[in-house]
Amino acid sequence: MGRGKRTLTIGIVCTLGGGLAGCATTAGQCVDYVSLTPAEQAHEASLVVDADVRSTDRTVEVAGRYRVYEAAITDVRKGRTLGDRIDVIATSDQCTSSGEPVEYVDGDPLAEPGSYRLYLTRVRGGGPWQLVVPGAAERLPA
Repeated sequence: MGRGKRTLTIGIVCTLGGGLAGCATTAGQCVDYVSLTPAEQAHEASLVVDADVRSTDRTVEVAGRYRVYEAAITDVRKGRTLGDRIDVIATSDQCTSSGEPVEYVDGDPLAEPGSYRLYLTRVRGGGPWQLVVPGAAERLPA
């Protein structure tokens, strides 16, 4: 594994003030994500899709309460899905607290309905798909 790849992996899994076990506490967690270019996001993602995204009234708890979005897939660019619709959450760029709504520095990147290219990974435990890093959603032209 090259130095850049190792640094990227460590940056994704390490949390502030902690070790490699995820550093989750009962209050929540802080994850120090590294910035990734779209090419790096595509490499790290297990699923890359173009999709029409819309908000739902559902939430899910993943070290914080996330709004669930429904993504109607229009093109699969990497990976596989079992259907043409998937549930997605927008990874937070802030510390999260269990049971509390998550926050974003510049707002939730999926809050506006529309077409996006999504760079995704699976939430541990079989939950919804999540953006591989905060902001890994590229707005597509209408």
